[in-house]
Amino acid sequence: MIRDLVSSLDYSVCAEIALALFVGTFALVFFAAFRLSNSATDRFASIPLSDQPEDPRSE
Repeated sequence: MIRDLVSSLDYSVCAEIALALFVGTFALVFFAAFRLSNSATDRFASIPLSDQPEDPRSE
């Protein structure tokens, strides 16, 4: 009975849903990255070069 149920499932839709989720998430991150201000991008860019730990979101 379970074998019949599993064999009747169509998994081809799952790949399309996964692709849609990936593209949607990528578009959101891409849009959020371009909405950052210049000062925020400068703070994020200076993190690897600074010696002291700092939170760029604290300002």
